[in-house]
Amino acid sequence: MAALAPDQGEGLVSEGAAVAQTRPPLERPGRLRERPLVDVRGAYRVPSRRPSAHRSSRRPASSSCRLPSTRGWTGPPRLFMAGDVEGFCSSIHDTSVSAGFRALYEEGLLLDVTLVIEDHQFQAHKALLATQSDYFRIMFTADMRERDQNKIHLKGLTATGFSHVLQFMYYGTIELSMNTVHEILQAAMYVQLIEVVKFCCSFLLAKICLENCAEIMRLLDDFGVNIEGVREKLDAFLLDNFVPLMSRPDFLSYLSFEKLMSYLDNDHLSRFPEIELYEAVQSWLRHDRRRWRHTDTIIQNIRFCLMTPSSVFEKVKTSEFYRYSRQLRYEVDQALHYFQNIHQQPLLDMKSSRIRSAKPQTTVFRGMIGHSMVNSKILLLKKPRIWWELEGPQVPLRPDCLAIVNNFVFLLGGEELGPDGEFHASSKVFRYDPRHNSWLRMADMSVPRSEFAVGVIGKFIYAVAGRTRDETFYSTERYDITNDRWEFVDPYPVNKYGHEGTVLNNKLFITGGITSSSTSKQVCVFDPSKEGTIEQRTRRTQVVTNCWENKSKMNYARCFHKMISYNGKLYVFGGVCVILRASFESQGCPSTEVYNPETDQWTILASMPIGRSGHGVTVLDRQIMVLGGLCYNGHYSDSILTFDPDENKWKEDEYPRMPCKLDGLQVCNLHFPDYVLDEVRRCN
Repeated sequence: MAALAPDQGEGLVSEGAAVAQTRPPLERPGRLRERPLVDVRGAYRVPSRRPSAHRSSRRPASSSCRLPSTRGWTGPPRLFMAGDVEGFCSSIHDTSVSAGFRALYEEGLLLDVTLVIEDHQFQAHKALLATQSDYFRIMFTADMRERDQNKIHLKGLTATGFSHVLQFMYYGTIELSMNTVHEILQAAMYVQLIEVVKFCCSFLLAKICLENCAEIMRLLDDFGVNIEGVREKLDAFLLDNFVPLMSRPDFLSYLSFEKLMSYLDNDHLSRFPEIELYEAVQSWLRHDRRRWRHTDTIIQNIRFCLMTPSSVFEKVKTSEFYRYSRQLRYEVDQALHYFQNIHQQPLLDMKSSRIRSAKPQTTVFRGMIGHSMVNSKILLLKKPRIWWELEGPQVPLRPDCLAIVNNFVFLLGGEELGPDGEFHASSKVFRYDPRHNSWLRMADMSVPRSEFAVGVIGKFIYAVAGRTRDETFYSTERYDITNDRWEFVDPYPVNKYGHEGTVLNNKLFITGGITSSSTSKQVCVFDPSKEGTIEQRTRRTQVVTNCWENKSKMNYARCFHKMISYNGKLYVFGGVCVILRASFESQGCPSTEVYNPETDQWTILASMPIGRSGHGVTVLDRQIMVLGGLCYNGHYSDSILTFDPDENKWKEDEYPRMPCKLDGLQVCNLHFPDYVLDEVRRCN
């Protein structure tokens, strides 16, 4: 290696001194640091020996340097073997390359580009910049004029932001604060350094609060940040804090009409009562008089039917927007009609009356613990898989049947405690409204019924057969939801109780049950389009019609079982088979069957691990849940079994046990507004 001329050496030193002004101080300006080299086998290290400029770098043949012993050394990992050729992989190569660039940067060596930002100059290696940033990779490899330039001016970013980004490209670390993150994010987006952009987003999401929410969202909008998951987390924070944010002037200034509309259309706003959302919208409109032209459009995303009548009268009709907006007056009139026609509410399915809820909750209307009534509470299975309790109807009633109409629950009949202290069949009907966690007494059935079956078709709820303590029925009646009235329809072919009913394809299927002779395998279908005349139904006479039609029988006779429709088929679970009716001697029926209406065939599926009767059943997350009931060992259950119809398998302990052991429970999935659940959580 030839010796440097004096003027050349001085030039290097002065250049290194200039570089040191924009880099950390160098340990030895102008000299290479002593760094160990690694043998190709990775087995030992030897210090480097820089050759003198006036001396040969070749080592004499008589050198006394010896390799350390390799006894017990297994060697580096092999990539492949092909004949006499072997491939090896270094475990430290990536680290050593990065360390090498850092050393060159710190010592001011081989720097081949100067980046000018504002009044500052940053020297770096083109090769490293190209490996870290797509922006620089294109600049230095494509046919651009900057490719051959040694000094490049970058506009549109700050020296402070770029200095942090350059440090990250060499050292892999970066320091963020609320004072610098704006400039760093700007520089990272400029040079397309995605990893730093992600770090900035994570930092901002961790720091977001009511005070800086508008600032952070505006920052991300200005730079067009589109990192996966960031917008979702920002929206989640905004939806969780929507009403408090709408009281802040900075957020009202930031929030555009388009964003406001998208948020009002989101069901995750359900943690706020609808009247609070309306007041938040008023704040947005009042913030800028020019926004009033959007009033009619915005109002259509407020669900006035979810408010209380007093809120509508006291807070909506008295506002200046009620006089200004024709659409608002229309929405208010529609809500008042909804409030006045209380019996028709389950049939008035419109956007203004739908609960803001993303996912339904499994709800249990409690039945019996042995012979004790426990009806005063409703059990609610809430994530993360814990049970909550809600208030239920304040009467000593154990409902035998449940019907769902547009997220309203009807509990019908069953048994209630009479004045004589004995249980009697009941004709009572209650309606539960999860919108306000409230109960309403509806018209009683024409006759008391227990151990009967129900189904909802159109605007009617059908009640089929059943019994009292002294009588077994074949009569069938239906509840007219519009008029809150019961009327008789074509009766069931035979007297029966303990059967089960489910609607599929607008037809009511009745399976099993106990007749005068024995437990039944019978399957009978009710088609409402073939009902008898009004005169025949009024006389309560058993007329011959083709309204009821027999289908293929089940494989097993059973009663007190459960049936549910899922994916166009009927699934039947458990129950018992009565052998001697006089003594009610029975045996369990743990089998599961599925009915295909297209082929009119029943297929036997995997049996329940523990057979039971009087249980509840519902569908959740593509699985059928079986809850509680009386097990065949004579014990009441608090466990939950899950059945996978696709795999024909049963699982236990997928969900937590219920707080108590229940028999005769009614189960369904309901949507609750979050503000109701928040109140329940505080009470629990």
